[in-house]
Amino acid sequence: MPRPLSEKIVASTGGEAEAIREHILDAALRVIQSEGLASASTRAIASEAGIAPGTLYNYFGDRLQLVAQTILRRIHVLSQPTGELELQPGKGSIASNLHIFVKHSSLALDELVPLTASAFSDTDLLNALRSEMMNADNAFNPGKYLQEYLLEERKLGRVSRTTDCAAVASTIISICHDRAFQRFLIGDTRKTEAKLKEIDFIAEAITPRD
Repeated sequence: MPRPLSEKIVASTGGEAEAIREHILDAALRVIQSEGLASASTRAIASEAGIAPGTLYNYFGDRLQLVAQTILRRIHVLSQPTGELELQPGKGSIASNLHIFVKHSSLALDELVPLTASAFSDTDLLNALRSEMMNADNAFNPGKYLQEYLLEERKLGRVSRTTDCAAVASTIISICHDRAFQRFLIGDTRKTEAKLKEIDFIAEAITPRD
C-alpha cells in the first residue's frame, strides 16, 4: 500500500492528481537544474518533492516519462512569453518586431539548450522525450508563429511579395539556435545584440524596394 501524502502536500495541491503531478514535475526540474540530468534519480526527485519514491509511480510510468515530461513542460513554460508577444502586422518596423521576437526567443533558449542537451547522450530519454512531444497538445511552434506574422506583413505590402516567409522564419529561428549553442558549446558569450545585425540584414532584404 502506497504511503499517504503529507498534510503539507495535500494542503498545497488539494489532493488533486493533476496538481500532485505538477508538484512532482516542479521538484524534478529543481533537481535537474541544481544537480544535472544524470543525477535526477527517482529517489532524488521523490526526496525533493517530499514523497515516498514508490509514490512517483502512481503518477508516472517510469523515470524516463517523468524526466521527459519535466523537460517538455519547461519548454512550454519558457516558450509561452514568445507566443504572447502578439506582434501586430502593420505596426512598428519589420526590423523592430523581429528584434522583439529574437530577444524573447533567445531568453528561452538560454535555459532550454543546457536543459535538453543532456538528453542527446541518453538514447532512451531522447526517445521518451520524442514520444511526449508527439503526444503533446497545442505545443507552441515559434517558427510557425513567426511565419504567420510575416505572411500578414506580406499581405500589407510591408514584406516583398516574392518573400518566402517560411524560409525567412526558419532562418531567424536558426540564428537564435546558433547563438544559444555557441554560447554553451564553445563559450561564445556575445550578447544577443550582436545577432541583431543579422536580423537587420534580413529585414532589409525582405523590404519592398519600390
